Amino acid sequence: MHILLVGLGNMGSKYLKKLRELNLKPVVCDTDLRKSELCKDCPFYRNIEDVKEEISHAIVAVNPENHVKVAKELLDRGIPVLLEKPPALSSEEFLKIANNPLLEISEIELYSEVVKSFPSQINPKEIFIERLNKGSGYINPLWDLAWHDFYILQYLFGDIKLENVSKNELIWEVKGKVKGEIPFTLKVAWNYPDEQVRRWTVKTDKGDIVMDFQREEITYGDFKKQRIYGDKLREMVQDFVEGIRREGSRERALKNLRLLENLQID
Repeated sequence: MHILLVGLGNMGSKYLKKLRELNLKPVVCDTDLRKSELCKDCPFYRNIEDVKEEISHAIVAVNPENHVKVAKELLDRGIPVLLEKPPALSSEEFLKIANNPLLEISEIELYSEVVKSFPSQINPKEIFIERLNKGSGYINPLWDLAWHDFYILQYLFGDIKLENVSKNELIWEVKGKVKGEIPFTLKVAWNYPDEQVRRWTVKTDKGDIVMDFQREEITYGDFKKQRIYGDKLREMVQDFVEGIRREGSRERALKNLRLLENLQID
């Protein structure tokens, strides 16, 4: 049995690397014939309908506008699908596949050491988040970057309420609340000219929790933990192919889509 990887762009090439590191047997598919050079010993197809090998699992990392179409075809065949974010361009479109139990949505940051080690018995007073990237992605920085922080906020604290969104030439800023009363400020940017930043600062009565996603390090008082080995993408891929589920990824994705499509930008 093989793992099918659909899409060999930025994220697809990263998935391919992890599949090979895990000694799995990928079958790759991309409409661009030149992408076959990325894995010369992999069976390569330009359309998923042409795939001849038996497929046990599929990873879909194409342009988001085609996510639902491609994922639905595979899900309808009974193939478990790991779908890259954002899984759709609207909640209405995503609902075509959102209830399928074979579907999981990529939530790579839940495999970060900083999320795994976040203290559970904590009462945050305020949360400050920065995700300022050198590169760029699909749609805009909110759909590409804030997406991660929205699902982390849901995972750690529950439902999110957005109150204000603004942007200047470079940085988009979102203000809202979690747990109904805890304020957060989230800043995101593409093509950030200074040092890349992916950091949370959680204010508490007992001091700040600093979650550095760039360094994979969390500090809280005398406590400090940093990832020494392995990586989060590899862990997510391995869990997926081994059938280890992350409960709630589809529900969090649907809530993210509804948050994003209802934003009113000042």
